[in-house]
Amino acid sequence: MSTLLVNGRMLFPDGKRKAFTLSYDDGITQDRRLVKLFHQYGVKGTFNLNPGLFGMSGTVSAGKKEVSHIRLDAEEVRTLYEGQEIAAHGQYHLCMAGMDTARCVNEILESRKGLESVFDRPITGFAYAFGAYDESVLLAAEASGISYARTTRSTGRFDVPENFLAWDPTCRHNDERLFDLAEEFLSGETYFSMRTPVKLFYVWGHSYEFEQDDNWERMEQFLGKVGGQADVWYATNGEIRDYVEAHRRLLYSVDGRFVYNPSAVSVWLAGSSCKEHVEVKPGGTAAMKIPDADREKYIVKL
Repeated sequence: MSTLLVNGRMLFPDGKRKAFTLSYDDGITQDRRLVKLFHQYGVKGTFNLNPGLFGMSGTVSAGKKEVSHIRLDAEEVRTLYEGQEIAAHGQYHLCMAGMDTARCVNEILESRKGLESVFDRPITGFAYAFGAYDESVLLAAEASGISYARTTRSTGRFDVPENFLAWDPTCRHNDERLFDLAEEFLSGETYFSMRTPVKLFYVWGHSYEFEQDDNWERMEQFLGKVGGQADVWYATNGEIRDYVEAHRRLLYSVDGRFVYNPSAVSVWLAGSSCKEHVEVKPGGTAAMKIPDADREKYIVKL
């Protein structure tokens, strides 16, 4: 065969080349309906909460009309988001850009501690309030043990982020390109990237926006389109980050014939345009496959 592995490009679990994830902010009552849609269409995402604001009521007037912005209390969030991921959004939803590092660390760590006391597990994901960050915020996030942090800057692409502390999503859910991007994502066309041939479709927003725009049906149509696809990995933000980091920890032999996986999860590898793939199991070593046409070049004769 001439379509076997040469360079060990990352694939998603089970050799899939597409992954889909979502991210929603603030932990508000409209999330109740959104979570039901996630479960209905078999998609997964991350909900970013502010524990210092649990139970507070208000409204949002920006947009087409004023709608309620009522934050869920600690008791409800324990059960509502089952099957999804919880990440921090700051203790009080403060804009940290322009703050000194110490105050940023406090805002991040207090939100981590507040959420961890509710969910009884480490919380290491984050979404920047207002999408605002600078070098001090990045330093604070790293010092606070944050493993990934989402921005609000849409790329219109499906790239895996190089820096997970500045993770740019593909688009917001109200982006006019949403369905065109969905078509491109679901297509079987090879995605050009210098690092990996996989496509990562990342959509974010706030669930109150569906009431502002009167477009819950549009979101349901979108999830019906992208959900339930056998060749797509549906994952939370954290699951994607952890998998990519496992790939980045792989250790290759100098001649590229073998690869060792020191992580606790399997990692799948392939060439940029081939269908064959290799699974590198946790704590295991796998032999890399080489195209027959290039076998003499890559195999060292003993």
